[in-house]
Amino acid sequence: MSPGVQAGEALPYGPGVSKITIEDNRQDRPLAGDIWYPTSTPDIHPIANKSKVWQMAPADPDGPPAEGTFPLVVVSHGMYGNTFNQSWLGSELARRGYVVAMVNHPGTSSWLRDPDHTRKLWDRPVDLSRLISFLIEESPYRDRIDINRIHAVGHSLGGFTVMLLAGATFDQTRYETTCAGEDQPVACKVLTGWSIARTEADQAAMSVSRKDSRVKKIVSLDLGGTPVLSRPSLAALDIPVLVLGAERADMLDQDRESRALAASLPQDRVHHVELEGAGHFDFMGQCKPAGYAILKEHEPGDEIVCVKGSVERASQHRRILSEVLDFLTP
Repeated sequence: MSPGVQAGEALPYGPGVSKITIEDNRQDRPLAGDIWYPTSTPDIHPIANKSKVWQMAPADPDGPPAEGTFPLVVVSHGMYGNTFNQSWLGSELARRGYVVAMVNHPGTSSWLRDPDHTRKLWDRPVDLSRLISFLIEESPYRDRIDINRIHAVGHSLGGFTVMLLAGATFDQTRYETTCAGEDQPVACKVLTGWSIARTEADQAAMSVSRKDSRVKKIVSLDLGGTPVLSRPSLAALDIPVLVLGAERADMLDQDRESRALAASLPQDRVHHVELEGAGHFDFMGQCKPAGYAILKEHEPGDEIVCVKGSVERASQHRRILSEVLDFLTP
């Protein structure tokens, strides 16, 4: 773990953030989100107080970009999540010299739940490829990006998404056998509930490789979906993968998910860390001290996202950030 990641440390850049809209020929699937980038003003990083539940990430909205070129990290949020979930990571990486971009995946994000988009789960990794193409070819940030250092990070369903981007493929046979019977992994319940791969056309689309050779490293944050990934495709992955799992296992069975993923990847290309005491939602933003109680009162059931979500989560964030920086740094 990087010894230098400490609360309150002086950093070389400020965390700029702007809204982005992907402009390409996919009119059927509009994409929009946020881009975090290094600014030339490291001391400007106010924290907006927009939520009673969530601690907002330090940000300098539309701040002046720093000179130079920087690695690009694209981030995929989890099931029914959104770009705010990993904004803390975007802010921290931007302050250390990374451009970080994320979009809200249609069909599986907080406010975009059209069932037809949900069913087309194969479009999730394509969303990230479209994001990369837009950023390095058309966007105002193209001259700030080092095209030889493009990486992808994903949490939960986002972890599944970035594994597809790396070259893993959906296995229809494993899907049908693993997701039959009573002892189903959590991922099976989600995928079958979304009517994934029910028709021949959808099965064919799900089975196509969505590998993007521009992506050089992958970070999986407590992914869900390993049981339906092709084992030969995992064994054939040709880029480094950091697999971070949640030792507390409050949502996902580590034996079926992160541990199984790490065991299926080439051992010279995988680094697996099970974060002691961490839960599934520790990869999301930090909750305010009152966040748990507010959610329990107003959104019963959702309070799980704020379990140990304040001081303890801040500590987990430092550990996660250290592991990610160690892995991404050449």
